[in-house]
Amino acid sequence: MASHMSVLARPYATAAFEYALEHNALLSFDHALKKAALIAKDPLMKSLLSKPGVSNDKLLEIFSDILSQDLSTPLQNFLHILAENKRLPLLPDIATLFHAFYEEYQKQTTVFVTSATDLDKRYHDLLTDSLSKRLKVKVSLVCETDPSLLGGAIVRAGDLVIDGSIRGKLNRLLESL
Repeated sequence: MASHMSVLARPYATAAFEYALEHNALLSFDHALKKAALIAKDPLMKSLLSKPGVSNDKLLEIFSDILSQDLSTPLQNFLHILAENKRLPLLPDIATLFHAFYEEYQKQTTVFVTSATDLDKRYHDLLTDSLSKRLKVKVSLVCETDPSLLGGAIVRAGDLVIDGSIRGKLNRLLESL
């Protein structure tokens, strides 16, 4: 189920993606939106975005100063539209949706793997190939470790979650008893 924020962010992400696609600027827009999202997530910036007395011009000035070299005219115009519509707080959701559109366009996806121990190169490559065949897209893995899994791994690709951890198996066993 989509969050309220992502529903509001979708038209902006779609418009940004269509513009970037039409102007062959997908990678630069993706990169710049990720940076803008990080700014919007900052606790100090969040408080400024929620204060009614802070002008759109002041907010845009802050974003412009921080983004400087990544701030193309189209991105500046996009941020201006977001500011006018009081949608700058949506930047993290917009960036996430834009990136998802970009990956879908590129026929690739990021898969998050949490394992009990570090994956060796052979298993990393095997998992990448296997998931690429199953999902029918190019897969890039983001790996992290969590020793509390005891063994195995949890794989997350969009809505797909495969829990092959020992902890998960124990939990399922306990539930069935």
